[in-house]
Amino acid sequence: MVVFKPFSPYMPTHPERVAADPYDVVSIEEAQAVISENPDSFLAVDKPEALQSDLSLEKWGELARHELERLYEKELTERPNGFYVYRLTSGQRQQTGLVATFSVADYEAGRIKIHEHTRETKERERVEHVRATQAHTGPILLSHPPHANLKQILHKATDGDPLFSFTDERGVMHEGFMIPNRELARVMMIGATIPSIYIADGHHRAKAAAVVSGMSGERSQKNERTHFLGVLFPSDELTILPYHRVLTAISPEEVENMLDGLSFSYMIEEEDHLVLPNEHGVFGVAYRGKYYKLTKRQEDPALDVAILQRDILTPYFNVEDIRTDARVDFVGGNKTVVELEKLTQVPDRLLFTCHETTMTQLMRVADDGGQMPPKSTWFEPKLKSGLFIHRFD
Repeated sequence: MVVFKPFSPYMPTHPERVAADPYDVVSIEEAQAVISENPDSFLAVDKPEALQSDLSLEKWGELARHELERLYEKELTERPNGFYVYRLTSGQRQQTGLVATFSVADYEAGRIKIHEHTRETKERERVEHVRATQAHTGPILLSHPPHANLKQILHKATDGDPLFSFTDERGVMHEGFMIPNRELARVMMIGATIPSIYIADGHHRAKAAAVVSGMSGERSQKNERTHFLGVLFPSDELTILPYHRVLTAISPEEVENMLDGLSFSYMIEEEDHLVLPNEHGVFGVAYRGKYYKLTKRQEDPALDVAILQRDILTPYFNVEDIRTDARVDFVGGNKTVVELEKLTQVPDRLLFTCHETTMTQLMRVADDGGQMPPKSTWFEPKLKSGLFIHRFD
């Protein structure tokens, strides 16, 4: 069973002004530009380095706490205890999720399943953020196989007037609703019938929540710090885009050596445009104005990003740890072809485009206790931070 726990969220009076993209998809420069135009952007809380650089970790956390306290006074209001709904609409696609708090005990017991290792540096940063703010400020994206009864409750809740509704700069509509109190027990009972759920995005935030929970020594399920903020979506409503790889400081000789070496196991075709793979086992390559399509000759059950790492990045470019190699960067699949092509205008830059990982693959890896390579999935649209705050101080 998985515990779905109602909570009393703090929500902004002007959500369209406060809501912000997740801290980890925004650069410092982008955050500074947003905050300069809108000081109430939640990026000031989630990415305080945009306000002041060269801070110690402790001072960094204090600044995040200061900005959150400012918003408590100006914008954030406590809402009634209960379950909430977060709905995102992008074009013809819509995803509707349960906003609740989820148990650290379930996370530690493996009932909330992971598919990715956390990085120590990033983990320490998120731990300090949670410890300093005494709140979970960014929702963890969770998923589960479709459940008809839960979906019915969520969609029925959206029949009423929304608590907030706004359309962001990308044309995505964000809406929030409250589930009627009469459904509280039913929602909790549904959780008791679900053996496990999956972290789709937010592994570092989940790990930080568990670490901070353990600091108190209080493990009672009544203690708010033993639960973390999440939004739970059915897997068939989530959209995953690919995550591409860019290598820098690459010579023409290295690229030629790669193409020659791969010719035995891949069919290599030169193209007149950038290839965006639409099937498993296919990769696009762009370097110095030339484009290639690589198609693996034999079926391979591994994830495409894992195949790329094993067959190409490690043997031909000595990339042993993609998380720490300074030559490697990642590009989300929300970028247009024009934006991707611009990346290769730098002469020594090599771009690999990949096919997306599926939710079925993600859940299979998690079920098997495996780990996907870092940056295997780009979920779109992104959940906004600042719309629901889980405060436990």
